[in-house]
Amino acid sequence: MKLIYKGKFKGYDQLPIGDLPETAVKFNEPDSIEKVMEKALVFSLLAFIPIVVVFLLSIGLHQRVVLNFDLLGFWIWTLISIPALWVHEVLHAIFFGKNSKVEMYTALSKGALFVICTDPISKARFIFLSLFPNIILGLVSLLVWLVLPFFGLNSTGLFVFAVIMLLGGGGDYMNVYNAAMQMPKGSMQQLSGMHSYWFMPGDIKTAPLTKGADN
Repeated sequence: MKLIYKGKFKGYDQLPIGDLPETAVKFNEPDSIEKVMEKALVFSLLAFIPIVVVFLLSIGLHQRVVLNFDLLGFWIWTLISIPALWVHEVLHAIFFGKNSKVEMYTALSKGALFVICTDPISKARFIFLSLFPNIILGLVSLLVWLVLPFFGLNSTGLFVFAVIMLLGGGGDYMNVYNAAMQMPKGSMQQLSGMHSYWFMPGDIKTAPLTKGADN
């Protein structure tokens, strides 16, 4: 996998356009980063389910009704969460494939970081790569906080870090929902511009390829 950092996102014409079969179907999804972020907020609410469940389990396991708040630990882990957002995107990128070229963009004014690769991947792989960073950085951190009786620096901070990582995955959860609801079994997913498309594997061989349009 070759990861290329493209820097600040300035416009949709920056994004690579993939070669798509004529039969490719564009996902029913928001058509701008601003609209993506708005809808992602709704999907972020799903992250409260594991957060609340693990917090309640923690009360039973460690009898800690409230977090052992430590201001230093809170700020240390909060600051760690900032570079972790870039790590999140790298964890997406590594699952596109060893020979893939992946581009990373920052749109911090819009509250977004994202990677894009125009190689086609399976439905299952797309769902997995969408969830993987949230599982590793968010859910695993939350479970570590649950299992180990941390106090002080680790208690509050690690919990806050896990919450930030899980709540920040709203766009990923939206992608998973769209793939699960719109892609047929056995289909392929491919990015082109800022949109995802799906098609069946046989379409690559039987249909002439055309440049995907971001509309």
